[in-house]
Parts: sequence; structure tokens; C-alpha cells
Amino acid sequence: MRKKPSIVSLGALTLAEATAYIEYAKRDELAAAMLLAVDRNIFDGCADEPDDAEVHHALFLLCHARGIPAPSFDEIRVKLRRLHAA
Repeated sequence: MRKKPSIVSLGALTLAEATAYIEYAKRDELAAAMLLAVDRNIFDGCADEPDDAEVHHALFLLCHARGIPAPSFDEIRVKLRRLHAA
């Protein structure tokens, strides 16, 4: 059983943190980004569900930490809408 990862700051995400989120989400980058966005909100003192922009920013951080390009905001919005519709 994998332990749920957590961040230690709202600043840069480390490679180890990014990898932990992706592994915890069973290699699903979008799920990892949603987990990270929720954790960032909690860390910032906000109990609200993250919006599309926050999830995209979390995915950007995950990709940046791993040295790969992030998908566009529009791609993420489409994927999130499909996920919520399912």
C-alpha cells in the first residue's frame, strides 16, 4: 500500500515529490495533478475544490519537475470535463 504523498511548500515541486504523486495515482498524471491541486489548496488554508486552472498549474509543476512539457490549459479542461461527465 502506497502512502499518500504530500508537499512541504507551495514553491517548486521536487522530482521526488512529483514522482510520489504520480506513483500514488497509479501513473495517471491527471489524477496526480488533481491530488496535488487539492493538497496545495489545503496547504494554503483553502478547503475549496481546485478549479481547472489550479489542476493545470499542478500538472505543469509535475511536468516541470520531471523535465517534460506540460499539456495546454485547453487540453486539461477537455480531459477534466470528460472525467466529470463519466
